[in-house]
Amino acid sequence: MRRVGLVLALAALSPTLAASRPNERQILARPFPMEAAPSFPGGLFHWVDSLAGTSGGKTVPAYRRDYVQRFGPIGDDDAVHLRAFAALRAQRPTSYLLGVFCSARGIDDALTSVKAELPPGAWDDLAAALAHFRTKYEVIWNDGEIPRSFLERARRDPSRKRLEALLSKIVRFYRVDPLTAPPPRLALVPVPSGFGTHAEAIGRVLLIEIRREDALADEASVIVHETSHFLWGLVPPDRQRRLAEHASSLGPAAPRIFALLGEAVPTALGQGVADRMFDPRRWSIDGPWYHTPEVDGCAKKIYPLVQEALDSGGALDEAFLDRVFRAVASP
Repeated sequence: MRRVGLVLALAALSPTLAASRPNERQILARPFPMEAAPSFPGGLFHWVDSLAGTSGGKTVPAYRRDYVQRFGPIGDDDAVHLRAFAALRAQRPTSYLLGVFCSARGIDDALTSVKAELPPGAWDDLAAALAHFRTKYEVIWNDGEIPRSFLERARRDPSRKRLEALLSKIVRFYRVDPLTAPPPRLALVPVPSGFGTHAEAIGRVLLIEIRREDALADEASVIVHETSHFLWGLVPPDRQRRLAEHASSLGPAAPRIFALLGEAVPTALGQGVADRMFDPRRWSIDGPWYHTPEVDGCAKKIYPLVQEALDSGGALDEAFLDRVFRAVASP
């Protein structure tokens, strides 16, 4: 999947989401800071989750193919731990656990944080699965070389100002003040090249996969998409309720359409507006924007309205919903 101001915190060379020197953190200055750093705990958890087939990411085949190429077929011992991990996944939503691991400074800290949330047997299985696969993942992680290189390039990227300007418009569109809340944090993890990428917002933690060749322009749409989820979370509950109530008055299809907007608006902003701005040669309204057809189609229908709202200083309000619902309901 993936803002107004963006601060990237370049991690130290250890496999943690650790802090860096202040002059290495900031890549975009306004209007709110965002931290970003390689996350070894988040990467290991997400990698095992993908091998187990329980990740919601569309890059599961990429990780599985890369595993076989590097280490050979999944063995019996591997399969035992993956089955135990999958059983844990069925007991506890992985998004919560993924968020904890993406935020943690290390594996032990993350395991300590979730211990009280899991049955003893499940916690033991989680710890054992991560310990079993850790050595192999450290080969892939390589001291966070891929996300660290991305951050170093991104800090020098001249397109930062354009991303700042776009993110400022998006904050205005949501009509929120991001400085009233702790800023989101980008947890960067490597993903094999030759596939797409997956991103996921878990509260203020934004998991973003990075390929070796990625530049800031390649990740701009993902950053915009996931930050849009963060900004919607800052919309006061009473205003969210008023928007939902207004949407419900727009016809029998309203509940379904309003539910789609939760992903369709960030997709129109990220894979529509941002991708067209930062990667115009490859951008196409006919190409895939989102992995589910219904959201993909909805995002493409509302994209012109989203672009118009950003250009004119419009907001995500009742009048915007009226236009959106007419567009989505049209053949």
